[in-house]
Amino acid sequence: MSAFDIGLISLVLIVILVIGGMYVPIALMACSYAGVWLIKGSPLLAGKLMALAAGETIASYFFGVVPLFVLMGYIVSVSGVGRDAYDVASALFRGLRGGLGVGTVGANAIFAAVTGISIASAAVFTRLAVPEMMRHGYSARFATGVVAGSSVLGMLIPPSLLLILYGLLTEQSVG
Repeated sequence: MSAFDIGLISLVLIVILVIGGMYVPIALMACSYAGVWLIKGSPLLAGKLMALAAGETIASYFFGVVPLFVLMGYIVSVSGVGRDAYDVASALFRGLRGGLGVGTVGANAIFAAVTGISIASAAVFTRLAVPEMMRHGYSARFATGVVAGSSVLGMLIPPSLLLILYGLLTEQSVG
């Protein structure tokens, strides 16, 4: 069997395993291990290559930053900083026309800058801001649009995971 045939069979097997309910990383790991074993004929070599790949991945700067951002997001969520930022921003802009929407954008930007992840910001402010905006007469469509639109600010405000990933891929300085 040629290396091309083994690669093709591995690709089909990955799709079958994922559709069957196996987690994607486990399916990829199992198929790559089996593929190297079949191509090189050595299960020991396949295991060593898998360990080497895992070690290099864990040693990567990016994968050291991701858990720290997740931890920061969890701490901010548990401590209620999202609610406090929203209360302060909505109080500051309450006198303006559309002030609650402006406050939502401001608080969402602060929260996204702290956590570095836009999805976390969207999840928190969907629960905080949308019901509050609807209670003050905003339509559900507008409130959801404000939260969705302002959640993507987290990607643009450093430090964000997206900018760190961009810096690593383009070999640019993150600091």
